[in-house]
Amino acid sequence: MLKSENRLCGHHGWAVSLGLTAILIGLFATISNSHGKSRSGRVHAATDSAVRPLAPTKVSEGQANAAYIFVKGTGILRLQDDTSSTVLETQAPLRDMQIDSEGGLWASLQGVGVVRHVGGQTVTLNQESFAKLAIRTPTDVWTINDSHGSVVHYDGRRWKTVRTRNSLAGAFDDNRLLDIATDGRAVWVSSWNGLWRVVSGRWTRVEPPAAGAASAVAELDVPAAPAYPLSLLVARPGLIACYLSGCFVSVEAGWQPSHWPADKAHLQSAGSANLVAGTGADGRTVVIARLGGSGEASKSEPLPATGINDIAIDAADRVWVATGGELIILDASGRALQRWKTGMDGSQAGEIERVVVAGPGPAQLPSK
Repeated sequence: MLKSENRLCGHHGWAVSLGLTAILIGLFATISNSHGKSRSGRVHAATDSAVRPLAPTKVSEGQANAAYIFVKGTGILRLQDDTSSTVLETQAPLRDMQIDSEGGLWASLQGVGVVRHVGGQTVTLNQESFAKLAIRTPTDVWTINDSHGSVVHYDGRRWKTVRTRNSLAGAFDDNRLLDIATDGRAVWVSSWNGLWRVVSGRWTRVEPPAAGAASAVAELDVPAAPAYPLSLLVARPGLIACYLSGCFVSVEAGWQPSHWPADKAHLQSAGSANLVAGTGADGRTVVIARLGGSGEASKSEPLPATGINDIAIDAADRVWVATGGELIILDASGRALQRWKTGMDGSQAGEIERVVVAGPGPAQLPSK
């Protein structure tokens, strides 16, 4: 059951690929730690640092500067103007949640389908849910349908299967689609049979980073490392593909090391600039770094023992962390700026599983 705009004053199919990612990344982290320290740099504790503002993302009126959280068993809340409101009331499990170029909120919910919320209105666009959404514009949306093993495109009028997992031929007959992302110029699809780049309808397989490139990221030789990225992210420099041997940035000449401390953290989020963040090896700290930098990173103080569920970066370089029933905002150095717990303003308390932010996000969290 869905209810739209109930004002309050004041990842399931996805889990298969994410579970594989977490297991392999965790294995890599354990092996890497036993082979010595990563060359990608040191990790520093949080220190005071000014937040560098960036130009806001183009968003529609009423959606600007908002943050959205998915609370398990409750639904989706919007945080804006020092208040929270219920955008979508549902107990359905969330599969993915994204913000489009106009500030519209997209959610893929198991048993509900794909919905878009913008301007106070929620519209169901497909009664089938998808494991992952990659949104170029509201009329150019790419998805992974893991139940059928296919890539599906939405042009604003209809949903069309454009590739099946078997059509992406390679070493595995039982190929599995893992992730999908778009950097505005191309759509990228990761599968067991490699990474694919889609431009103007043309699919091209992308060669993985050379073995020598991996040594620039970590002092670890993994000759049997899978030749496919486990996860994909997008930042201003380009696509970030995280392989078992490390995370790399796609450039015209091929791949360059991201200098992400892969042996110390699992990369989870990239901002509109070059800021990236992820969960530390202890599962309770957030590691923050800049692509193309010195390779050094900052980290937050240990967060609540409930663990970190999700991380997002807004256009002002603030890092939003969903941890249990609490939402925490960090600056680029890892210093905590604000905290907010579900239920504080009369909303139903619950575990925050996802967070996404439109543009620079709200100036502050609800105070009640």
